[in-house]
Amino acid sequence: MRKKPFRKDLEQEMTEYVLYLRTEAGVISRKSFPIFWCYESLVPYVHEEALVGWPEAKVFWALKEGPCVGMAPYNFQVGQKPARKLLG
Repeated sequence: MRKKPFRKDLEQEMTEYVLYLRTEAGVISRKSFPIFWCYESLVPYVHEEALVGWPEAKVFWALKEGPCVGMAPYNFQVGQKPARKLLG
């Protein structure tokens, strides 16, 4: 399958995101994959929450509370290792 390169102007407007999960108990976990590009709005991911101890500074949840999938703008610097949090 042939991959088409993105137009430079389009690529600059797109943001990379990483997925986060939140359990019923409020435990948050980060998925190391997939990191994806999003050009469209984040609807329905409208509930913003600050992240502490994770590589990303904030996450956008589809639901204000309870179990949910969230999208966080990817923030990874060269030489940085992703934080790990143990569940349980």
